[in-house]
Amino acid sequence: MTNKRPTQGKRYKIQAPKINIKLESTKRIIIFSIATLILGTAQCSFFSMLDICPRTPDLILGLILAATLCDDPKTAMALSVGAGFFIDAIGGTSFALSPIIYLAYAVIISIISQKMLKTFRSFMLLMLPTLLYRAVATIALMLINNGFSFSGGFVITLLLEALCTFVLCLPIYPIINLASKTLKAHKKFSF
Repeated sequence: MTNKRPTQGKRYKIQAPKINIKLESTKRIIIFSIATLILGTAQCSFFSMLDICPRTPDLILGLILAATLCDDPKTAMALSVGAGFFIDAIGGTSFALSPIIYLAYAVIISIISQKMLKTFRSFMLLMLPTLLYRAVATIALMLINNGFSFSGGFVITLLLEALCTFVLCLPIYPIINLASKTLKAHKKFSF
């Protein structure tokens, strides 16, 4: 009687654990949480309180656009809701509309950007509908909060807000692109 092991002669594939997917998601959450913390704090306190810019820029829109182009539209949608709650918590609108506003923006911009290349030129081009969306959101929030009166000063305010948002959002794309590339590079070498 010989003792044969049942596994002798058979080869089994060792499957990689699903820990890498969770690790990648955790890294993504950490990167976008830190970016939201820094940009949201700068938007709500630094730029609005110190009057460095003529108007307060909306840096979170640039972050959502960068996440749409560099990572994934689903990530951008989740980021938009989280960032909206964070903005409202530290000094946004009184009606907690920021998650809805940012989520609607993430959906619209993901639809627009589906056929575009994931480049800095695309980011700059998509900033134009972003600024238009921000102007419409500003008008809607003014109507909700305290009424709206159209004047020449209001148009100048919208243009200054758009200019500040455009200029200050330009560095966001390269930083998020670099962070997302490091995520993808580490994914290739993980076990």
